[in-house]
Amino acid sequence: MPYAAGAGLDTTKQCLPGTRTDILFQITEWIYDSGDDAQCVLWLSGPAGTGKSTIAHTIANWSNDLGWLGSCFCFDRDREAAKRHEKMFSTIARDLADRDPEMRQTLVNAIEHANVLKNTKDITQQWCKLFMEPLKKYSGSSVEPVLIVIEALDESGGVKARRNLLRILAGTLEREGLPQITELPSNFRILVTSRALPDINDKFRDAPHILRLSMDDISDGDSKRDIRIFVSHELKKVPGLGEKEFAVLADEAYGLFEWARFACEYIQKPSAGSCAIERFNTVVSYDHGERTNLLYGMYSFISGKDMRKDSTEIGYQRALFYSYFAALFF
Repeated sequence: MPYAAGAGLDTTKQCLPGTRTDILFQITEWIYDSGDDAQCVLWLSGPAGTGKSTIAHTIANWSNDLGWLGSCFCFDRDREAAKRHEKMFSTIARDLADRDPEMRQTLVNAIEHANVLKNTKDITQQWCKLFMEPLKKYSGSSVEPVLIVIEALDESGGVKARRNLLRILAGTLEREGLPQITELPSNFRILVTSRALPDINDKFRDAPHILRLSMDDISDGDSKRDIRIFVSHELKKVPGLGEKEFAVLADEAYGLFEWARFACEYIQKPSAGSCAIERFNTVVSYDHGERTNLLYGMYSFISGKDMRKDSTEIGYQRALFYSYFAALFF
């Protein structure tokens, strides 16, 4: 069965202690919720750079340590050519089989005499035959949570590529007799992160089984505090910088952890003829633009190319490319 290489858990990607405490608490409370009205899906949305991915991996790592992680599946815009969306449920099914011998046997039984299922690209068929049907035959009596993380859903491809995946997660499969997401075992939880793109928002908006959390709901004060902790951690050993400079960077970041990360990397790697405080002054004096284009401003600053005027999807892809370029060469 196809398995998406490199799409799994990143154990190095975690929130610093003392940061994002409120939203992490809300997510863990949702995982623990065993009530009859517990929602089986949680959608964490927010703009690029706000730290959704780090939160998802923090929760996934915590669940993994407890033995509760069923699967962590991460989309990546740089890996669209690999068509990870066509391997999602086959990958998750294999992860679930790896953690439980009985689940493994039910999956083997499902594909033993159906070779077409082993390589199907039909995600709806994967959902029904490789995921839901084996789960229904699985007699596991554990009441402990089983968490599945689907990270960066917005990077799964275009609108067409994720259409059926959204139908599955939103519980709007139209064909008669197909299993719905609300039929999952009561201890299963699915955590989804993404930007609030129109097609995702439209599908998830009125789904009663989906709990919605947004990074935009985090107060400015909490965001500044968390970013200041991060900046202090990253730059605490850099000569010439102290709490005053850390506070300035936290203010300049406007809640974008990605902006703060790039700023710290730039400051920590002084070029010949400049020191860290000079690099700091250059960062904070540069016009990075309004919050909606702040990441473009940082990428422009690092790459020397102006992308702030292009906030389209193509511009976003260019920004990601330059972030990768900057990480390699600056």
